[in-house]
Amino acid sequence: MSRSMKHFYPVILLSLALLSSCKTKDSDTTHTKDTLALEYTIINTLPHNAQAFTEGLTIHNNKVLESTGQNNTSWIAEVNPSSGEHEKKVILSGEYFGEGITVLNNKIYQLTYTTKIGFIYDATSYKKLGEFYYSTQGWGFTNDGKNLIMSDGSDKLFFLDTVSLKPVRTITVTAENNRVKELNELEYIEGYIFANVWQTNWILKIDPATGKVVGRLDLSAIGNQIRSMYPDADVLNGIAYDANSKSLLVTGKLWPKAYLIKLK
Repeated sequence: MSRSMKHFYPVILLSLALLSSCKTKDSDTTHTKDTLALEYTIINTLPHNAQAFTEGLTIHNNKVLESTGQNNTSWIAEVNPSSGEHEKKVILSGEYFGEGITVLNNKIYQLTYTTKIGFIYDATSYKKLGEFYYSTQGWGFTNDGKNLIMSDGSDKLFFLDTVSLKPVRTITVTAENNRVKELNELEYIEGYIFANVWQTNWILKIDPATGKVVGRLDLSAIGNQIRSMYPDADVLNGIAYDANSKSLLVTGKLWPKAYLIKLK
C-alpha cells in the first residue's frame, strides 16, 4: 500500500501554527506579516520522472540521487537533471518500501517504511555493505556531517550514531510552541534541517539545537499548479541542496517536473 493511501492524520497543530500570524477583529480579518516566511525565486524548471514516487532526494559529488517507494519495486537511481531520466543503481526486493536516503563518508544510507530495516551501500559502486534496524517507521533521512538524522512521520527527529546506528539524541519540532507532526523528507542546509511536511506544500527550516521552526517555505504556488496540470501528481516531497549554486532542487511524488529554487 503506498504512503499516499494510508490513513491520513490531519495536521491540525501545524495548521494552527501556520495560521497564527492571522488576527481577527469583529467581522474583519487583517493579516500580519509572517516573520518566519521564506521567500524564493524559481531559477529553472526541470523534467522529472513521473513514475518516481519520490521519498528521498540528495546531491552527492555533483550527482542527483533519488530514492523511491514503489509497490513491489523501490529503487535508488542517479538522475540526469536535464532529462529527468533515471539510471537505477539499487532495486529493492518487493517486500521493502523504500524511503529517504543520505550520503555520509562515501556511504549511502537508506530507510524503509514499515519494515524497520535500513540498508548501507558504497556510494561509488552501490554495493550493499550492511543493514541496520530501528524501532519506528522510516520516512526522511539526512545528515549533519557527524550524525545521521531521521524522521519517522511524527514530531520527532532522531540523530543516529554512524557506528552503532542507534539514536544518540532526539529533538521535538515545534512552531509557535505547537508540535509539528508528519515531518517527512529532510535536507541539512548550512546548519539547519529543512523538512517537508507530509500532505502539505510547506518546507520547514528547523534549528537542530532546539527543534524550533525558524523559517517556513510555502510552495503552494508550485504544488497547486502541478496538481492542476497533472491529476496523477501526488504531494510535494524531495529537497536536495546544491552547495555550488546555493540552490534547492525540489519535486514531488509522481511529479513530471522538478524546480531549482533559490531562497532570497
